[in-house]
Amino acid sequence: METSVAHTTAFRDAFLIPQAEIHHYRLPMPDVDGSGKFILCEDMAIADGHVVSGPADFSWEHYNEKTFVELNFVMSGQLYQTHEGLIHRELFRQGSANMLFNPSSWEKNELADTKGFRNLGVHIQPEKMMALLNSYAPELHQLTDKIAKGIPFVAHAPAAYFSPRLQHTLDHIWDSPAPKGLRRLHFETQILQLLALQCEALLPSPKRAGADTLRPADRERLHHARQYLQEHLAFPPTLAELSRHCGLNEFKLKKGFRSLFGQSVFAFVNNERLEAARQQILQGDRNISEIAYGLGYTHPQHFHRAFKKKFGITPMGLLK
Repeated sequence: METSVAHTTAFRDAFLIPQAEIHHYRLPMPDVDGSGKFILCEDMAIADGHVVSGPADFSWEHYNEKTFVELNFVMSGQLYQTHEGLIHRELFRQGSANMLFNPSSWEKNELADTKGFRNLGVHIQPEKMMALLNSYAPELHQLTDKIAKGIPFVAHAPAAYFSPRLQHTLDHIWDSPAPKGLRRLHFETQILQLLALQCEALLPSPKRAGADTLRPADRERLHHARQYLQEHLAFPPTLAELSRHCGLNEFKLKKGFRSLFGQSVFAFVNNERLEAARQQILQGDRNISEIAYGLGYTHPQHFHRAFKKKFGITPMGLLK
């Protein structure tokens, strides 16, 4: 496997660039077409890396010498990541988001296909992150304690797709004013907005009535049913087929699914389809009709009506 190893000082040096200046760079990797942007705002930074294309078996690694807490958002494509002692070759797809802390460690990235990927990362120094979490998200004190003790962790956002608010923030993060002072204010505000949305996603969900009465085995079967639905959005199983697949009778499946996930099986499939459609439209690889048919909508007008009802905008309007 062809591998490019970045110098261990490369990312550290990025923190020496002038404050509030957008730094453009090319990725120093052979046979890979890639670029990125980086901006530093005191003890916070944004790194936006975009690999346009590269060999399917290409990988690279670097040493995280600079200690910081990361917020990661996979904007497009997919890649495998390994973080020393924390994650082993886990696949991250478009729409994945997490908060990660793994100081003084090696990180390896592998392209999952030849189409490349884009990842936007927010890097916040530990002292700053602890102060922010203590002030605004004390419910996440377990993460604050781990940062204080230098204990590595990764906390994944539960949703498979970005929320509309998160997507909007990510899409407009580089739309900054020209004056340096306002530019810095813009990026500091964007970083805090991303942190707020990520913390909101990581906060424990309010307990739903009936969810605590589910047996652990039934809860596991319901999570399996949910995953199976996500993998078969274009041709979802009938309730009877899903019941047989997960090992619950239809009554338990319907009641348990609603109590655990807060919506019916039908509503879940519909919402997941529309979220997937929104992500694919924004990605721009296929036209709207192809996306609709690929997600199981046989009548375009039904898709357009459902999309507008959920997001308040037509699929075409999303592109304007």
